[in-house]
This record gives sequence, structure tokens and C-alpha cells, in this order.
Amino acid sequence: MVPLSPPKSSFEENNFGKRVLSTAIGGPIAVGAVILGSPYVDILAIILSLILLWEWSKMSGLPLSHPMNGMVTILLGWVMVGSGTLLPTLCIIGVGVLYTLFYHYQLGARFIPSVILLSGPLYIGLGMAANLSLAKFVPLTLLWALLIVWATDIGAYVIGTLIGGPKLVPRISPGKTWSGFIGGSMLGSALGVTLALPCQIDIPNPVFLFSLTLLITFVGHTGDILESAAKRLFKVKDSSRIIPGHGGLLDRMDSLLLVALFLVILKFFTVF
Repeated sequence: MVPLSPPKSSFEENNFGKRVLSTAIGGPIAVGAVILGSPYVDILAIILSLILLWEWSKMSGLPLSHPMNGMVTILLGWVMVGSGTLLPTLCIIGVGVLYTLFYHYQLGARFIPSVILLSGPLYIGLGMAANLSLAKFVPLTLLWALLIVWATDIGAYVIGTLIGGPKLVPRISPGKTWSGFIGGSMLGSALGVTLALPCQIDIPNPVFLFSLTLLITFVGHTGDILESAAKRLFKVKDSSRIIPGHGGLLDRMDSLLLVALFLVILKFFTVF
């Protein structure tokens, strides 16, 4: 008689140990590059962007040689050597979108599928440009955002695994729960409020500070859900398998891409 092995816990099934190890390695690299600044953060941004575009190409079938990916390269180059301001950045990406939509139209492609395929490079390009802009001009703000996103992700994973309960978006991502959403937001917001002063986030009003950190966690959840929707659309489980226990880089950076863009817009309008 074959002895029965003990059932795996939810944490074992979700590769919790591998997740912790990957985070322990990747986290210090990201934080170190931001603290050291150029050229380290520029090199890291190039490497991450290439991997993200490759993953989107792998998922969606959009070739890496597509003109839109060239526009993303120009966009990142502008942020590296230019002022990194929002208006020229939006102009560059706007020209890229119009050009590539016309390119698709000339090839006889349908409009909606083209927009869906191009949304990946657009999202990656703007998000990485925003991260790089924050890293070059307000690095402590980016570190603050990084820690909030990580705390939100960890809180959502741990609390969602332990408590479970009603699903948040069952048709898009069956693994996400309301308990994880709330728990992750609370942990991320609490850490954001605690680290605001050390990270030189000049918001004296505690109510506004808490509201902002909570909103950042919501934006992070939204980025995660958008990426889950893309994977559901393309019928893939992970964007790739390059990070043990985590899947792909896009699976890890989906929240930060949107959060960084959100913060750059708030900085542009001097909200804080």
C-alpha cells in the first residue's frame, strides 16, 4: 500500500518559498539601482523594458520588430537623455500610436485587434518611462511607491491565501479575493503612511496622505487586474517563466507600471 503524502498547503501550492527567494534577490537589485542613479538605473530600465516587450510579444504574437516597439525605445531614450517631462513624452507616444495604427490599417488589419495588440507596448512604454523619470528626478518617491506596491502585493497574497472568501474578479482572475484586496490595500497604505516622512513625501495633512496611499494601492490592484485580463484574452497563465515562483516580469511589474504613471501625472499637476 502506497503511503498517502500529506496534503499541500495553499502556500506550498503557490510556490511561496520560491516567491520569497525571488523577491529577496530582485528587490535589492531594483532598490540599489534607484539609489545609485545613472547609469545603473538606465541600464536596468533598458534590460527590464526589453524583457517586458519580449514577454508581451510572446503572449500576444506582436512581433518584436513591430514599429511600436521602436517608438517605445525612442520614448525611453527621451527620458534618459532629455528632460523627462510629461508633455513631450505624451507627444512621442501619441505619434507612435497614430503611426502604428496607420501601419496596421495599410496592412488591412482590423482596428480593435490592433488597438489591443498595441496596448501592451503603450502600457509598458509609458509605465517604464514614468518609472525612469521618477528614478532620475525624485528617486525617494519611486522607492516609496515600490515599497507600497510590494506591501500591497504581499498583503493581498498572504491574506487572500489565509482567509479566501468571495472572488474579486472571478471571470478575469479566479485567484483574487476581496479579502486579499482589502488586506493588501490596508498593509500597503499603512506602510506608505509610515514611510512618507523618511522618503521625503511632503504631505502634512494626514487624511490626504492616507487617502493618497490608499489610492496608490487601488491603482496597483488595477494594474494587476489589467495584466490578468490580457493573459485571459491571450489564454496564457503567465507572461513567461523567467522568475521562479512568480512567472514573468510583467506579472511582477504590472502594478508598478501603472502606479508610476499615476504618480508622474500627480507630480505634473503638483498634487503633492
